[in-house]
Amino acid sequence: MSLSPFSPREVAARRRSRSLLTFVLTGAVALGVTLPGVSHAIPGGKGWQGRYTLTIPTGQVDQFFHYACPAAYPVATSGGFLPNVAAKIGMVVLGDGPRLDITPVGYNEWSWIIGWPSGARAGSTISFDVYCVAGPA
Repeated sequence: MSLSPFSPREVAARRRSRSLLTFVLTGAVALGVTLPGVSHAIPGGKGWQGRYTLTIPTGQVDQFFHYACPAAYPVATSGGFLPNVAAKIGMVVLGDGPRLDITPVGYNEWSWIIGWPSGARAGSTISFDVYCVAGPA
């Protein structure tokens, strides 16, 4: 006795449909096809604010860093960071997103909260960048 509310024929048809959809989406990704209305950030292109490298003092246990968007692109949509080898040792990411520590929430800034429970190593640096957009039309 089957517990499925669908007949075996309906189940097979649904499986074929899912398989076809998976195949089509995989092909679209492989070919670099995008969905209408979706734009992708071009490295170094409009919206990227430029890499900023922050030196972390030896022994520091926490670091709050935020990066603001310019007036032409006032909405922060993502941010990236790259710690060097020294900074990675014992590093914990506690926050990565729009600024939630201000009222109203600062969607024009991206922020990071990073910690080192045992303190940052000598020579620690982290590079940051943020991607900003013009916002809804």
